[in-house]
Amino acid sequence: MSRCNEQTHRKITSFSDDLYPDVHYAVDYEIATGITQRAMSESPELKGKRTSYAQSEMQKADQISIKRGVKNSVFLFFGEATSAVISFIFFVYIARVFPVSEFGLYITIVSFVSLFSILPHFGINTVIIREGAMEPEHTHHLISNAIGLETLLSAGSIVLLTACMFFTPYSFEVKLLIMLTSSTLLMRGLGSLFRSVFNIYQDMKYVSVCTIVERIIFVFFSVIFIALGFGIVGIIYATITGAFINTLLSFVKSRQIHYYKLNFKPIFDKKIIGPAVWFGLAALLGTMWQRIGTIMISLLIGVRSVGLFTPAVNFIGVGDMAVFALTGAFFPVLSKAVHERKIAKKELFRYVSYFTVTGIIITVMTFAFANQLIYYTFGPKFTESADFLNILIVGFSIGLVAVPTVLLLDATNNQKVRVLNATYISLANFGLNLYLIPIMGAVGAAYSTCISQILGTVLGVPIALYFLKRSDYI
Repeated sequence: MSRCNEQTHRKITSFSDDLYPDVHYAVDYEIATGITQRAMSESPELKGKRTSYAQSEMQKADQISIKRGVKNSVFLFFGEATSAVISFIFFVYIARVFPVSEFGLYITIVSFVSLFSILPHFGINTVIIREGAMEPEHTHHLISNAIGLETLLSAGSIVLLTACMFFTPYSFEVKLLIMLTSSTLLMRGLGSLFRSVFNIYQDMKYVSVCTIVERIIFVFFSVIFIALGFGIVGIIYATITGAFINTLLSFVKSRQIHYYKLNFKPIFDKKIIGPAVWFGLAALLGTMWQRIGTIMISLLIGVRSVGLFTPAVNFIGVGDMAVFALTGAFFPVLSKAVHERKIAKKELFRYVSYFTVTGIIITVMTFAFANQLIYYTFGPKFTESADFLNILIVGFSIGLVAVPTVLLLDATNNQKVRVLNATYISLANFGLNLYLIPIMGAVGAAYSTCISQILGTVLGVPIALYFLKRSDYI
C-alpha cells in the first residue's frame, strides 16, 4: 500500500472511529479485497504475499465482528435479564398482593394490548437495522423517513384495538382500562425506532440501559400507586410513565450517536415497506401465537384461570428474553456475514447443537423443581401453575432448536418463509385452544402452545434449510 493510501486509510479510520465505530472494519475488508484483486495480475511471489495479507485482514475483521457480537450479546442479555428479574419480582409481588382473579384481570389487559404491539412499526425497524448495519452513514435518512409512517401506524393500531375491543365480552371497566393502556402503543413504537440506532452501531449497552430504566420506573411508581390504593389502575399509570421515559431517553441518546431530524410526515418508501411487511407479518403471527392462549382463556373460562396460568408463562418469558437478547445482538453481524460468505453447514450444526443441549438441560431442571419454583415464588394459591410450566417448558426447549435457522432467514431476506411457518403455527395454536380449553381448561392452552411449538420446529427447520440452500447461503 502506498504512503498516500496509508495516510488516507488512517484519516478514514480516524474519522470512522468518531462517527461510525464499526465502519473502519468494513474499510479494512474492502482494502483487503482490493489487494486480493490486484494480486491476481502480479508475480506469483508477490501475489502470494498480498493474498495472504488480504486473507489475514479478512479474518481479523471477522474476528472483530464476532467479538463485538459476543460483547453486545452480553450487554443485551444483562439488560434483558435484569429487566426480567425486576419484572418477575414485581409479578410475584402483585400476585401475592392481589386476589388471583384481579391478578388475572391485569394480565388480560396487558395481553390484549400486546396483540397490537407489532402494528406501530410492523417490521420497519428490523429492515432499518439491516440496511443501517450495511451503510451506517445513511442512518439519519432511515430514521427520519420512518417517524411519520410509524406515527400513522400507531394511531391506526389504537383505532383497530378500540374496534376489536367492543366485540369482546369484557366489562365496561375492563374496556376503559384497555383503552388507557393502548396509549403506550405510540410511545413503544417510536421508542423502538429510536433504539434502532443502537443496533445499527452495535452499541447494545444503551438498549440495556433504556430497558432497565423503564422497568425500574414502572415498578417504583406501581408500588407507590398500589400503596395509595389505586390498584390495577395505578399499575397502568406506571406502565404509561415508564414507556414515556424510555421513549424520551431513547430519543435523546440515539441522536447523540447519530443525529437525525424529527419528520412526522408519512413517507412510503417501497424499499423499506416491501421487506418490512414480511417481517411485520412474521412478528404479528408470533405475537398472536404467544398471547392467544391467555386471551382465549379470558374469553372462554374467565380471568381467574388467566391468573393461575400466568406464573408458568412468566417463567417461560424469562427464557424468551434470553433468546431475544442473543438474536438481537448477533442479527447485525449475521446480516453482514451472510452477504460476504456462505455459512458452513458444520458451523450451523454447531449452533443448533448448542441450543439443543441447552433445551435438554432446561427441561430436566424444570421437571425436577417446577413445584418448588411455583410454591416458593408465587405462593400456595398458584400451585396448579406447576403443571402448566412442565408442559410449556417442553415446547420452549424444542423451539430453541429452530433459533439459528430463524435468525438466518431474517438475515437473508427470507421473511416469506418465516411468515409461512408462523402462519401454520398460529393457526394450529388457535384451533387447538378453541378445541381444548372448553374441555381441559387452562391445561388445554398449555398443551396447545406446546404442540404448536413442536410442530413449528419439526416442519420449520427443514423448510428453512431448503430455502437457505436454494438461495446458496449455506
